[in-house]
Amino acid sequence: MAKLKALPYYMWWFFQCRILGRRKPLQSVVFITDRCNLNCKHCSIVREGRNSRSKSLAQVVDDLQYSYNQGSRIVDFQGGEPSLWTDSSDEAKVANEGEVADINSLIRIAGDMGFFSTTVTTNAQAPIIAESSLIWTSIDGDKKYHDSQRGEGAFEKSMKNIRESTHPRLNANMCITSENWQDFEKVAQIVADTPQLKKMAFSFFTPLDGSRGLVPTPKQRNAVIDKAVALKKSGFPLMNSLPAIELLRDPENYIHNTQCWITNFIMSDGTRLPGCQGMGTDACKECGFGMAAEMYLLWRLSPKMIKGALAARS
Repeated sequence: MAKLKALPYYMWWFFQCRILGRRKPLQSVVFITDRCNLNCKHCSIVREGRNSRSKSLAQVVDDLQYSYNQGSRIVDFQGGEPSLWTDSSDEAKVANEGEVADINSLIRIAGDMGFFSTTVTTNAQAPIIAESSLIWTSIDGDKKYHDSQRGEGAFEKSMKNIRESTHPRLNANMCITSENWQDFEKVAQIVADTPQLKKMAFSFFTPLDGSRGLVPTPKQRNAVIDKAVALKKSGFPLMNSLPAIELLRDPENYIHNTQCWITNFIMSDGTRLPGCQGMGTDACKECGFGMAAEMYLLWRLSPKMIKGALAARS
């Protein structure tokens, strides 16, 4: 039923926003916890120990209802590590038919609320149990770099859980930095050699916290983009659309004209943002988020972008 409703809604959403000038998100990124079982170099979200936060079931439901009322119909649950999230309070058990609430509780609630598609982004350090429409798992290089980025043993644990997963839409995502850019083709080969992984997407490290040490140089960025274009044209299942890949060469050429409000963000402390954390800051000049380029193209009805997006969510 959701699939039957999705396309007409997307068309209606576009008419309201493009023609009538409204500003309604289509996708929401909801951070449900900033707890994690890793401490990655490039992460600006995770908080440790007593400083870590996890929302209650009621808070997440409120975030979902808020986003739905704003117009969003796609939700991505993120952390921290979202698979660590639970709520065992009496209130949550009452709301969850006597059971401790977990990530799948949230996925079911989002579906019942009317969201067409749900996504979970995980580091795959635990068995992959999410029942979302899509799952993204991070692969940042071969064993040497992935472990350097995320911690010793992380690569093998991740690959074990990926190989044991039966999820039909399990995808890999790579965050490209100044340290791992040369591993882009290696990650593509890992994806190609792993039947459980259906597609791959990539973004470049964006200095949301002001830390520029991991930002790829223009030369490194272009080398990755050249390889990505070649892989895409050869038929490799790269989620990024070709025109979006080309846009990532120089974000200053488009980023100030993109519609980042198409995705709203709700942080683990409850802060509700109309776009990503870096919107309107100096980080925009070095934006490497693949989704920002795709939103720019969606607003301009790029056929290749729309075709890829519908295929990913169908």
